[in-house]
Amino acid sequence: MRQIFVLHGYSASIDDHWFLDLKHQIEDEYTTVTLIPFPDSEHPDVDAWQKILDKKIPSVDENTYFVAHSLGVITLLHFLQRHDYQNIGGMILVSGFSGPISDFSPLDAYITKSKVDTSYFHDIKKKLVYLSDNDDLVPPKLTIQFAKEIDAPYIIVPNGGHFLGREGYTTFPQVVNSLKEMLEN
Repeated sequence: MRQIFVLHGYSASIDDHWFLDLKHQIEDEYTTVTLIPFPDSEHPDVDAWQKILDKKIPSVDENTYFVAHSLGVITLLHFLQRHDYQNIGGMILVSGFSGPISDFSPLDAYITKSKVDTSYFHDIKKKLVYLSDNDDLVPPKLTIQFAKEIDAPYIIVPNGGHFLGREGYTTFPQVVNSLKEMLEN
């Protein structure tokens, strides 16, 4: 049985954006998709979010896959490195970053406390980063830099913004297709 965990980001919930659609598109008799609900996403707390991951993800192996968006990306990487999980099925990271985002001080403490060694993720074979060329929350150059730091290929989506529901992203077919491809190979 394959398991996929989806991690939302700052000021979001499992009911936002394209997360539920991804679950409906991917889940079948061989694959469970779990949307991880983080508490108080308007005021994210590293310890509280890691505790949720510890509780919701009891084991990780080569049949475990992850999809993370925005602040969920660094949250996921922190979790994987903290538990020394490198033997995973794969991960798709959307609008990710590894360091402070300029002019966005509410997240600086969270990001600093979640600091990861990005080279740790070089050996994970199946990984892919998505970004938009006009993301106004996470500058595209930060996501490209992040993709290079973890040695992951990246796909630039024109005019995707931050891939939010209010920007039209209630579905994200490219991520669904990439995940299906990742599961097949």
